[in-house]
Amino acid sequence: MNTFTTFNALAVILTSLLLSCATGKSAPTKDICHIKKHPKDNLFQVLINEKPINNHFYIHPEALDITKRLAKANRCMK
Repeated sequence: MNTFTTFNALAVILTSLLLSCATGKSAPTKDICHIKKHPKDNLFQVLINEKPINNHFYIHPEALDITKRLAKANRCMK
């Protein structure tokens, strides 16, 4: 391998490394998080756009914490 080819290969590797590590701003989501009370118990289910994130019900502080975490991860707005 000559010096020019080695330099080109190194340049390609460095460029791809820099581009893969660059973090662009992600667009904020428009999905809405909210909680829904269980019909009989004092438990709450976390929903995004009216769809449950899972089949679990939580006590109120836990449900609020989950919505905060989802909002921080840009999965939904509070």
